[in-house]
Amino acid sequence: MQFDIIDHNVSTTTNIFLIIANIINLFYNIPQMYKTYKCKSTKDFSGMFLLLRILGNLIWIEYAIELDSMLMLINNIVTVVSSLFIGYYKLNEIIKDYKQKHQIENNPIILEEVNINNNNYINNIANNNNDDIIDDNNDNNDKKNLI
Repeated sequence: MQFDIIDHNVSTTTNIFLIIANIINLFYNIPQMYKTYKCKSTKDFSGMFLLLRILGNLIWIEYAIELDSMLMLINNIVTVVSSLFIGYYKLNEIIKDYKQKHQIENNPIILEEVNINNNNYINNIANNNNDDIIDDNNDNNDKKNLI
């Protein structure tokens, strides 16, 4: 195996585009990785998307090794690493959601507390809306009395 940065099988222009593509690939992955790290959330990511992205790029890595193409290898390694990084947070999120769901289903006390809190919340909203309607009617009556 002989990995060269410059691919002698293609033109200089193509090599320049390959280098630019690698730089773009690196920089377009960084903002998403940063956002995922800061928010610790991947709710908008499909787990299947991440899995297929990793598998597809692993195949491209094998292809790049067969071709001795360093630029293609770098490009796909960057994509796999960023996908694994985001996938780590996705897996943690899935596990956390699973544990929360099963904790509520298996614990009738927590389930009852959730139902009570939801009912209280709904009653508070209903009472607040009724108070607003009553206040509006009182305001209108006060205005009529002033006229």
